[in-house]
Amino acid sequence: MLISIDTLRADHLGSYGYGRDTSPFLDQLAARGKRFAHARSPSPWTLPTHSTMLSGQLPVHHRVVDDGSQLGQDTPLLAETLAQAGYATIGVTSTFFASRRFGFDRGFTHFEDFELTKKANNAGAVDAEDVIAEARTALSERPGEPVFLFLHFYDVHYPYEAPGDWDERFDRPGSRDDLEYKNYFWYLEHPVPAAQLKHQIAQYDEEIAYVDEQLRRLMAAFEEAGRQPWILVTADHGEEFGERGSWGHGHTLGPEQLHVPLILAGPGIEPGVVDAVVGTQDIAPTLAALAGTRHPDSDGLDLLGAPPERAFVSDSSRFDTNRLGLYQDGLRLDWDLSADRLALYADPAEVSDVSPQRPEDTQRLQRQLIAQLGQPWSGQPGTLTSEGRIVTDQARSRLTLTEAASFALVPLDATIRHGERGPWSIQETPPEGAPLSYSGVRAGLTELSEADRARLEALGYLQ
Repeated sequence: MLISIDTLRADHLGSYGYGRDTSPFLDQLAARGKRFAHARSPSPWTLPTHSTMLSGQLPVHHRVVDDGSQLGQDTPLLAETLAQAGYATIGVTSTFFASRRFGFDRGFTHFEDFELTKKANNAGAVDAEDVIAEARTALSERPGEPVFLFLHFYDVHYPYEAPGDWDERFDRPGSRDDLEYKNYFWYLEHPVPAAQLKHQIAQYDEEIAYVDEQLRRLMAAFEEAGRQPWILVTADHGEEFGERGSWGHGHTLGPEQLHVPLILAGPGIEPGVVDAVVGTQDIAPTLAALAGTRHPDSDGLDLLGAPPERAFVSDSSRFDTNRLGLYQDGLRLDWDLSADRLALYADPAEVSDVSPQRPEDTQRLQRQLIAQLGQPWSGQPGTLTSEGRIVTDQARSRLTLTEAASFALVPLDATIRHGERGPWSIQETPPEGAPLSYSGVRAGLTELSEADRARLEALGYLQ
């Protein structure tokens, strides 16, 4: 069973050191299973992170980095792998960005997204109890069958309006005035007063406690049915509460965004804490290994083994941001391409930029990041210009190719032009006769309707 709790910061769970009692069930689960202390997400928003979680591929390979793209049909998904291994597959999701609209239903015997292609869940139309009720009904129809269950919970995502008495578990009930501070663009012009910030965080924590209780009830139902599942609980990304002058998610690559919980428990899982850094790309190969099979074409590793030291790439080109990050050996490089600025952090909270004191480490990680991005484009002689930046030519947005060459382009969803032949998107196949070719795995294309865009604006995803 894979549980994804949207927008859940690791440091708001008791087992990760939080002082408020938000997560008694998850803390118990962590105590009897493996808790991965340093799990990282590759992106600070929902669509690319769930694409990674369910494919085992990083955004640089699956290319789903914008809401105009979706996983390509040639990208294997975990549900397909487990279905081929003889599992019934049940998926229940509660957000637009994990719905069938973006191809997440592929491989599932039973998939329910509550028509969120229309609702987007911006009014809390689907809560944890709805998700669990649907899952229990689907499970009851498959007694005795091996089942892979994927559940996505949206409750911890703003607007943080927990149902019933949960809304005042840690603080006063929410009000209409609170909604103003759920939007990033409002926050930029209206800094949150200290009392309001404390209230917003309490509301966020109330949603965590509510979901935690629903998961306890779900596990009790499993036990009553005689099932002893493996359960992996994680999040797609976290949430900022003004730590870096930002709010919400999608805008920065700090630990509030990318440090996510990862807890694995079930039969044969030895209890303990894993201090090695791991990533959400490791989820698909790990669950496949537990099921006795192998998930193909993955960037991740089976976490039942000893995770080696690795470099972890992150990126975001949402809103007006254009950032790349690399975490390796306790150091985290942040490359703000829009501002043409590099920062290096050596402390876990990423408070102090030490790049002026450590220029060699900064340059080393920048080279490593470029190498991790790969070289998906090849071109014949000519001149290439980009609306973003070309990694192989950092100082300019124009590159002259004097001979056949390969290069990487950032951001991953950049538009490219070659002479008068463009533009075309990096997700698309270049027109016939174009002097460029793209060798990476392509994502599929999708278009948002005006109604879709209006709903995403209400959620703060679009401006």
